[in-house]
Amino acid sequence: MKKYTFLFLLFLGCLSLSGEAQKINVVSVSEENDLHNFYTMMKEAFPLAFNDPTSPRFIFFDTDKRFIFGIGGYVQVAGVYDFNGVESYDNFTTSTIAPKGHQKGSSYGISVGQSRLFLKLLGDTKLGRVVSYIELELDGPNNNPVLNQAFIQLKGFTFGKTWSTFCDMTAVPTTIDQEGPSSAVAVRQPQIRYTYPLDSNWQAMLALEYAVPDYTNQTNGYTESIRQRIPDIPLAIRYTAPNKSHLQAAAILRNLYYKNNITDKDKRVTGWGVNLSGNVKVTPATKFLFQGVYGKGLANYIQDISSLGYDLVPQPTNGRLKASAMWGMFAAIQKNWMRNLYSSLIYSYARMENIGTMPADNYKYAQYAAVNLLWNFSEYGSTGVEYVFGRRNNFNQTYGNANRINVMVKYSF
Repeated sequence: MKKYTFLFLLFLGCLSLSGEAQKINVVSVSEENDLHNFYTMMKEAFPLAFNDPTSPRFIFFDTDKRFIFGIGGYVQVAGVYDFNGVESYDNFTTSTIAPKGHQKGSSYGISVGQSRLFLKLLGDTKLGRVVSYIELELDGPNNNPVLNQAFIQLKGFTFGKTWSTFCDMTAVPTTIDQEGPSSAVAVRQPQIRYTYPLDSNWQAMLALEYAVPDYTNQTNGYTESIRQRIPDIPLAIRYTAPNKSHLQAAAILRNLYYKNNITDKDKRVTGWGVNLSGNVKVTPATKFLFQGVYGKGLANYIQDISSLGYDLVPQPTNGRLKASAMWGMFAAIQKNWMRNLYSSLIYSYARMENIGTMPADNYKYAQYAAVNLLWNFSEYGSTGVEYVFGRRNNFNQTYGNANRINVMVKYSF
């Protein structure tokens, strides 16, 4: 916990930017009672994903209101019933579905691991508006806190760990399942990003991101993992319409390093990817959300295959690894039945094209489908029920199916 204590102290240190000490006030705010416009200000630069925390209930501010500070989060309790196939009660990850005949059968569980806690500071300094944010999730072993995000934003720059620039989290549909669509590009990484508004509708983003590739070395020690030398470089262009619909196109360049122990030389493989996504308001009560991603050496960014060692895979030639092609897509309809009652209907597909000389019982593709009904029973509380289906197919044509029912109660503070 020492590192989180240090981060907290560093976070509070930003308050020194306000100059001499002042009297600190505290106020309770909400969307319906947005005193001093604090609720709206606290949502600045956040949230992006459907499960990111929103504005906190209680806000601290100095006398001249140049700095505001909030502590918030939510408690989420999920009841899960699995018919077969998936181990984690927090994430329905289709790549973890066991083949038919090797599944453990039905089970149930109750999880609080998706609960979050965050601290956020906004203020006007001599350099301009600064936003500083830290978020923890109780998703570690024995529900220990895990650092999800920690960043500072100033003059268009973002410094720290947050959603990758290659992501479009506002295009990912709402699910009780924390994983969401299997093909979604959804990863948080340390980065330096610059966002430039081209005009009132268009903006461009360019970043240098620290990513640790996950690849499979050849047997017999012919290849070896080494440290990376060049950051990932994503670029995104985003158009936002007057009705808040948006489209985003992104591309990424990766340089993946490994050691060829046959020649005793370090090797570099170029990876790349493109991503098109959007959130389109079809009617005042209906949204269409989508994403399509394709690339080589891109497994680190696609949820379902990000931990399978697919960034680089072995070639038949001793001492050689390659970046295989992979792709994915999802589409979703989100419908508001009433002001506080809504549903999502989702289908997702993710696929690996080649695994080199890896065993044929490895993942080839998977499908994910979900439907839910969610109710915001108060400004801070919500509940819902969801059905999720997944199917994993391997290169040797074995497969497995999984079904799950999620029931959730969440309360924000």
